[in-house]
Amino acid sequence: MRTLVIGDLNVDIIASGIDGLPILGHEIFCRDIRTLMGGSASIFACRLAQLGAEVDIMGKVGRDHHGRIVLENLRSSGVGLGRVMNEDDIRTGVTISLTYPENKALITFPGSIDSLEEKDINPDVFNNYNHLHISSIYIQRRLLPSIPKILKEAKSRGLITSLDTQADPLNRYEYIWEILDHVDIFLPNDVEAKRITGSEDLAEALDRLSLKVGVVVIKCGERGAIGKSDGRVVKVKPIRIKPIDTTGAGDSFDAGFIYYYLHRGMGFEESVRFANALGALSCLYIGGADRKINELEVLKFLKNHQPEVVNKG
Repeated sequence: MRTLVIGDLNVDIIASGIDGLPILGHEIFCRDIRTLMGGSASIFACRLAQLGAEVDIMGKVGRDHHGRIVLENLRSSGVGLGRVMNEDDIRTGVTISLTYPENKALITFPGSIDSLEEKDINPDVFNNYNHLHISSIYIQRRLLPSIPKILKEAKSRGLITSLDTQADPLNRYEYIWEILDHVDIFLPNDVEAKRITGSEDLAEALDRLSLKVGVVVIKCGERGAIGKSDGRVVKVKPIRIKPIDTTGAGDSFDAGFIYYYLHRGMGFEESVRFANALGALSCLYIGGADRKINELEVLKFLKNHQPEVVNKG
């Protein structure tokens, strides 16, 4: 099993230990600030490679300091960089993250994130892979209209497809139902699932999404996760931790599920439990994937923090 990831490559400037909330005209202090690799696609690819999967990533960065940070982190995690476009006339995207223990506020300069276009993706590239994952589609506005076509092409060449939309800053979720026609595994969070379906009831949102996609897993943060596959619903309770930084927790969850379900061929329930553990474990470190986590660490963590599985049917 070999995975191609298409999506956002950028850095996160993470401020943590912040004294209160920012107020216009006032200065506040933080106890730590770091510039680390960010981007949903980058974090997902790193986590997947750290677990032991064969992963390449496609996207763009600028020939600048931030671009070098992204590439070095991807390389050190074992992600293949042969599909990354390093360009002179763009600046690498930056997200400023004001991070609190259980939430964060984000400010993003799109830069290279929104520079990938359909013409940059040769369909023949899919012949080299078994699985395609796309993320952060709503901050890649140039690529967005082409995503249904890209996913359809990948599926026609035999690839399994997975998607994490991430939040739409415009709250429109354009093209989503057309996109989901070509998705095998959908990995939204609870807010995204409700907004996409227009339902305030999570179980109803899961049912609606499952009419379009065979495997749906919804991340619910501190409430765990719920998923549906082949008509069977699995709900996993949260693992109780004291989070340090939630940056990339959802992307780590995605990587955990894809690794266990596709690369290791494990069952649906086991894969949701493994993903839930990796998502929680990632919150104990600052940054999306700066601290490497392997499969053995996740299994050990899961053994020591067994959440109950409920609502199976």
